[in-house]
Amino acid sequence: MPDSVEQNIQKVLMGLPLDGDEANICDYSLDEINHTLESEGTQPSVDSEFKLIVGETVTYIVACVVINEYGEVLMMQEAKKSCAGKWYLPAGRIEKGENIIAAAEREVLEETGLKIECTTLLLVESAKGLWLRFVLTGRVIGGSLKTPSEADKESLQAKWIANLDELELRAGDIMHLIERAK
Repeated sequence: MPDSVEQNIQKVLMGLPLDGDEANICDYSLDEINHTLESEGTQPSVDSEFKLIVGETVTYIVACVVINEYGEVLMMQEAKKSCAGKWYLPAGRIEKGENIIAAAEREVLEETGLKIECTTLLLVESAKGLWLRFVLTGRVIGGSLKTPSEADKESLQAKWIANLDELELRAGDIMHLIERAK
């Protein structure tokens, strides 16, 4: 993944303007957005001074879609009490000071036992500004699938799954991610 993508994402997350051709995307400041909303008669819901601060005002999340040569998707079985036994993509919070790629690679290793190399930033999603989810794709470069005997607080096990309809998913929000990755 080019360094410029990571750098541009970091700039956006820090509220800095983009440079070069990327600046033409739609790079408005929060103050400009609020002014536009007010001129249209809408009260802005976010203060112009709002700052994205990891772990304080917003949570950054990574999810990784890994598809093998047979078209199977790498899935992990949840260990968390609230969703124990249900299946999901390897995903989790980005830790302070961690970049997106390192977070995705760490989460996949912790939850599935497999080492990956990230290949694509598939998309970035947001939920009302409370969290941003960076969805990446990757390819396996080592490790071995986590088995039930290796269950821990991160996950119960991991499997390659051809038919996701056979699983009880934690949430259906990953289906469009998998389709997009394919």
